[in-house]
Amino acid sequence: LVVMASPIYSASRSLLCALANRGLLTLHELEVPDTAAVAAIAEREPVALIFCEVLTNPRLRVPDLPALAQIASQHGATLLVDSTLATPLLCRPLTLGAHLVVHSATKFLGGHGDLCAGVVAGSPELIARVRAHRQLFGSVLDPFAAWLLQRSLRTLHVRLSRQIENATALANFLSERAEELSIREVIYPGLPSHPDHSLAARLLDRPGAMLAFTLKSPEVARRAFERVRLLRRVASLGDVESLIMYPAATWRRTLSEKELARFGIAPGLLRISVGLEDIADLCADLQGALQPE
Repeated sequence: LVVMASPIYSASRSLLCALANRGLLTLHELEVPDTAAVAAIAEREPVALIFCEVLTNPRLRVPDLPALAQIASQHGATLLVDSTLATPLLCRPLTLGAHLVVHSATKFLGGHGDLCAGVVAGSPELIARVRAHRQLFGSVLDPFAAWLLQRSLRTLHVRLSRQIENATALANFLSERAEELSIREVIYPGLPSHPDHSLAARLLDRPGAMLAFTLKSPEVARRAFERVRLLRRVASLGDVESLIMYPAATWRRTLSEKELARFGIAPGLLRISVGLEDIADLCADLQGALQPE
């Protein structure tokens, strides 16, 4: 039995759903903040795996990792955390009770949009099982990508610090001008308006380099998405350049309208992975894109 605290990365969700559809596992999909529901399932069914993300994409929710770790410990389950958006500089789930942590190193760890890689961390016993699986299926990082990743890790701290400074300033800029720019909500864990603001302050060293905002209509969102000039329209994240994404359009291929609504992916929502550009230039680009015609 797998408990999946959604939303999670769409490919991960597709894999687990496919395995469940083939009868290879039983899958319970719950919302990230619903720790009580996870506990209730574990009380009545034999849970083998609890899987969640910190931070989630695109609404940047923060699961209560210590509480989930306690549930996993009480019921003999494994807690698996995807910490791609947080990176080890913001959150270290293994110290909070997680058993395995995965990262898409393609994103912030690589940081330059020039490699595809993944990382898994955990106890020697669990990593030995992962390594045995990798040897059977042949998923081995090539030497050049490994070199690129090693190079990038040397600058992760300075890159991410600048990205977080920019993200904080950009979130405040958008919040202050929300009415003027037809913004319904700004989503950033560093803002007091975020539903997990207090939990984020407790579990994360800093609030991260991702933010999202919902505009008052899909038409305004689509127009703004097409009008940006400095931000790149790319469905990725963690790059040194700022990237903007229109989740409702991109994820419609893998999520139904009902699922999009369930995960809070409104038709007017835009997501930004904030880069290293001058903050004044980023603010000016968004303000120009969001101005009424």
